[in-house]
Amino acid sequence: MNKTLIKPLINHLTVSIEDRQFFKQHGFIKLKNVFTNETINELQRLIAQSNGMKTPPQSYSGDMSRIGYDIEEKVTQNICNSDNFQNLIKQLTDDRGATFIQGIGFELTPNQTGFNWHHDIMSLCHVMPDDLAYTLWIPLDPINTKEQHGGLAYVSRQIYSAQHYFNLVYQLVKQDKFNAFVQTEDFKNWNFQTADPVENFILENNKVEDDFELGDALLFDKFVWHKSCTLKRGKLTSRRAYVMRFLDGKARYSNTLMEGTYSLYQATSNDLVTDVGYQLAKFLQEGEIISEKLINFKEQ
Repeated sequence: MNKTLIKPLINHLTVSIEDRQFFKQHGFIKLKNVFTNETINELQRLIAQSNGMKTPPQSYSGDMSRIGYDIEEKVTQNICNSDNFQNLIKQLTDDRGATFIQGIGFELTPNQTGFNWHHDIMSLCHVMPDDLAYTLWIPLDPINTKEQHGGLAYVSRQIYSAQHYFNLVYQLVKQDKFNAFVQTEDFKNWNFQTADPVENFILENNKVEDDFELGDALLFDKFVWHKSCTLKRGKLTSRRAYVMRFLDGKARYSNTLMEGTYSLYQATSNDLVTDVGYQLAKFLQEGEIISEKLINFKEQ
């Protein structure tokens, strides 16, 4: 019986002890040549053809030409199901593994600044504040920091972590007078998603910016501060990227944090751009390990 040879989407990578320690300490790691050319071509096609890629609404905080949430297709599933990919994630998470939750497409055009310094509480507020979740950023155009740039900047958790924001918001939304507080001027003057001027100073002075070739990716956890870097004018007419979000194998669901964070966001007169937290609520109760109940989530 003849079998069709299927080219792998993910190259086999062995993670050293030093790499695992670096990721655990700093919260991010650059993965070189993790994706094959076939995978990058498929993701580029996905971003180009998806009807979900749209101009952001005026209320959106990021300066982007196009963005799309829940941008997923067979290539996304194949990446997640790849033995090489699962082995890579297990090596970096001390064998806990991670569960795919959402795919997002981004596109910058020249002179657009993307997102300022931020953490991922809005995207990952359905996870208990101290539990881990991850973002895999896959550039679909080469990133050269000395030329057009258009990549990411990020800061080690050892220098300044965003973990306290998750705990702060979690405590805030549990307070008896929470609903009244979000109507006050004190709250309206507080941006819980982005860095304040003092934090900006610290982050700018400690940022890491890397070059990326096609096939490279950046993995970072939810406590890592990061921002977009402006795409300068040059031969690239745009910079595309595909983001995959994952929940740690031991991460627990928090409806309390999710509902409260969404309330904070809507109190600033912004509309939610994704309802993934509400979708998870169909399957999960407070404190349940998400990976154990998530098998059918993407089939809905």
